Amino acid sequence: MSDNHLPGYICRIAGILCGLTIALPALAPGVRAQVSGYGRSSAPITGGTGVSAAPTNPFPPMPGTYAPAHKAMDGTPCISVHPSSHPQIVNPKIIDQAVIVNNVCGQSIKVQVCYAGNSDCIVVSLSGYQKLQRVLGIGNSNAFRFEYRELY
Repeated sequence: MSDNHLPGYICRIAGILCGLTIALPALAPGVRAQVSGYGRSSAPITGGTGVSAAPTNPFPPMPGTYAPAHKAMDGTPCISVHPSSHPQIVNPKIIDQAVIVNNVCGQSIKVQVCYAGNSDCIVVSLSGYQKLQRVLGIGNSNAFRFEYRELY
């Protein structure tokens, strides 16, 4: 390579580096949108009826992984979910497994309730100070475990 081509070669390298420097900030808003925008949820909370509670995870989630759950003015959670099960009228051997979702805050909150360790889920949209009962599924036992999370 001659000295005449060397400055042009260095400029091309510098041009590529400058191009990457300009392109990286353009990608950053897209990355932040995944963290703070659509698809975010609070950490899952488990519950159940007639079964032992799921073991607690001794390792806290990485900061920023989950959105914070909605809290009332006194710091208590806005959302509570309670299990309920009752036999069907037509066939008492078939059990409706339901959840009662309660919102004690004034803001609208969307909650996803799933069977624990499963992708069978329902989404419950609650207005402020609203309580709703929804059937999660049916089974042959009163015992079931669930997990819920707030959707943003």
